[in-house]
Amino acid sequence: MRKLGFALAFGLLLSGGLGLGPGRVEAAVGNDKVVIVVGAVQGTTSLYKSYGDDAAATFAKYTSNVVKIYSPNATWANVQAAAKGAKVFVYLGHGSGYPNPYVGYLQPNGDNGMGLNYSSGTQANSDSYTQYYGENYMAQLGLAPNAVVILWHLCYASGNSEPGDGKPTLATAQTRVDGYASGFLRGNARAVIAEGVGEIDPYITAIFTAHQAIDAVWRTAPNFHNNVTAWDSSRNSGFASAIDPDLSHPQPDGDPYYRSLVVAPGLTTDQVGVAGPISAPTPASTYHALTPARILDTRRGIGLAGAFQARVARTFTVTGQGGVPAGATAVTGNLTVTGQTSRGYLYVGPVAMNIPTSSSLNFPVGDDRANGVTVALGTDGTLSITYVASALGDYTAHVVFDVSGYFTADDKGATYHALTPSRLLDTRRALGLDGAFVNRVARTFQVSGRGGVPAGATAITGNLTVTGQGYGGYLYMGPAAMNIPTSSTLNFPVGDDRANGVTVALGAGGTLSVTYISSALGSYSANVIFDVSGYFTSDMTGAAFHALTPARILDTRHGVGLAESFVSRTARTFAVAGQGGVPAGAVAVTGNLTVTAHACRGYLFAGPVPMDIPTSSTLNFPLGDDRANGVTVALGDGGMMSVTYVASALGGYGASVIFDVGGYYAAVEPAS
Repeated sequence: MRKLGFALAFGLLLSGGLGLGPGRVEAAVGNDKVVIVVGAVQGTTSLYKSYGDDAAATFAKYTSNVVKIYSPNATWANVQAAAKGAKVFVYLGHGSGYPNPYVGYLQPNGDNGMGLNYSSGTQANSDSYTQYYGENYMAQLGLAPNAVVILWHLCYASGNSEPGDGKPTLATAQTRVDGYASGFLRGNARAVIAEGVGEIDPYITAIFTAHQAIDAVWRTAPNFHNNVTAWDSSRNSGFASAIDPDLSHPQPDGDPYYRSLVVAPGLTTDQVGVAGPISAPTPASTYHALTPARILDTRRGIGLAGAFQARVARTFTVTGQGGVPAGATAVTGNLTVTGQTSRGYLYVGPVAMNIPTSSSLNFPVGDDRANGVTVALGTDGTLSITYVASALGDYTAHVVFDVSGYFTADDKGATYHALTPSRLLDTRRALGLDGAFVNRVARTFQVSGRGGVPAGATAITGNLTVTGQGYGGYLYMGPAAMNIPTSSTLNFPVGDDRANGVTVALGAGGTLSVTYISSALGSYSANVIFDVSGYFTSDMTGAAFHALTPARILDTRHGVGLAESFVSRTARTFAVAGQGGVPAGAVAVTGNLTVTAHACRGYLFAGPVPMDIPTSSTLNFPLGDDRANGVTVALGDGGMMSVTYVASALGGYGASVIFDVGGYYAAVEPAS
C-alpha cells in the first residue's frame, strides 16, 4: 500500500521525535488560506483525519481560514476548487511516485500527486477506493504565489519507498524528491516539504511566526538529523533540493529517507505572506551603565538552579537584580555557557522559545564560551534562555549571565553616539598599554579623548579581544580595577584568538580597566586588544535605544540578505533598515554576528563603510568552529551594514555569515 501507517509513524516518534513548545508571541489571527486534504487511505483514513484535525487546530492559532477536504469527499474537483489561493497546502494520504516497482516509466497523470476519491461513479463516496491524480493535475491547483506545500505521511514524496521495500539508492531517492515536487511547483508553490513520519507543528508555527528562510525552518525542525545532501533540482530549474536521512534510526526495512525539501533559494516566510508582523520595538530608551554583576549562574543556584535541558526554555528575573530597577525595558550583559554535554547554541530573549528562530551564542563541547548581548526584557522584567543541542537527546548545559547596564523609557539615562570602529588598545604594539597583561594584575587605559570618544562620555560599546594567552582563562573589563573580579567578560582556552562585544561603563577620567585571570596559578600572560564602536553621553544629543525580538536578516547559506558565501578580503553590504523591525533613520543596531562554513581561520569586520582590508576586527575564529559575537555597529548611508571576511592566508577562501538584529538606535525625538 502506498501510505505510511500508524505503526511506522508511532515507532519513530517514540525513538526521538520532539514536540514544539512555546514560540514567539503569536500574531493576531489572520485570514490566510490554508487547505488540508486527507485522501482515501482505506483503514487508515480515520487516523489521518485525526492528524489533519490536529494540524488544523495549530493552524487556527494563526488564521481563521482553514479548509478541510477529507475522504470520502476528497474528489479532484473539490480539492482543486479549495486549493485556489491557498498559501499553505497540506496533503495526507497515499503517494504514488517514480521510480516505483510497478511501472518502469513516469506516468505524469498518476505519479507525484495525490490519492483521492473517484470523481464520479458509484464508489465516489468511499474511503476504500483510491484514484491517483499525478503531477499534471497538481500543476492546476492554482495555489497562492510562493505557497508552501507539506506532504505528510506519504510514500515516495521524501525519497522513501513503500514500507517493506527496503532502502532505495540515494539517486533513486533524489529522483523521487524532485519528481514529487514538480507538479506542485508548477501549481504556484515555491516550497515543497515532505515529512514522512515526523510531526508538522514545528513547520506550522515557524511559517506563521518566524521571519526566516524556509530552508532554515526545515533545518531547525526538532527532527533534523544533520545528514543533509543538497543539490540543484533536476526536474525544477532554479530550485534547490535537499534530503535529510535518519541514518542512526532507519525504519525496520532499513529505509532512512523520510525528510526532504525542494525550495526556491532564499524563499522566506515573509514572502510566503503568512508570517506575523515583526514585534513592535520597545519605546525610546536611554542607558544606565552598571558595574558588571552576576545575576544568573545555574551551577550555584543564582537566578535558576540546575543545568538547562536541551530545547526547554527557562525564564529568570532580571529587574530587582544587580542594580536593574523595575520598569527597565532592556539590558546589556554577558551570556556564558559552561559544562555543555553537546555542541549547539543558546538563545536569550524576552519570550520563551523551545525552538528559537535565532541564536545568541554558538559553541562546541568542552569550551566555556561567552557573548555580549543587548536584549529586550519581557513584560514582567524577565529574560528567557534556551539551550539547543545540535543532536536530539537529554543534553544539558550550565548558563551564566552578568548584567552590565539597563535601559529605561525616559530621558534620565544616556544616549548613544555611533562611531566607525577604532582601535584604542593593542598590547602587542604598545597601543594604549605597553606589554602583555600578567595573570591577576588589573591594568587601566585611557578611552576618552581617543578614537572619537569625548571627555564626559559615561560608557562605550566595543570589541574586546585576547591573543597570545599563555593559559586558558578569562578577561574582565569594567570601570574599576579588580585583581580578582566577581564577573567575567571574555572566556577562552589557550591557542585561540577570541573576541567579545561589550557595552561597559567608563571609570573616573574616562578610563577602562582589564584583568587577565588564568585558570591556573602562575605568571601567565596574555595580549589584549580593544576596538571602540560608540559611546554614551548623559544628555539627549545622541540616539535612543529601541529593543526588538531578535530577527535574522542576513544568512548567506539561505540567500537571506545576501546570496552566496563571502570571499576573503571582499567587503559586501546588505540592507538593515527596513528589515527585522529596523526603521529608516536608524543610526546603529545591536545584534549577533555569526560565521560558519569558513574555509580558513581569520576574522570578520562589521561597520558602516565597506573595507576590503579593515583596520579593526569584530569576530575572530579558527577553522571548523561556528562562532558568534554580539555587536553594536553604526549603519552607513541608506541604513546599510558592511561585512568583510579576512582569511589568515591569501587565497579565494569563502565563509557564510549570519546576522540577527536585536535592536536599533535612532535620534531622540524633540519634545513637543
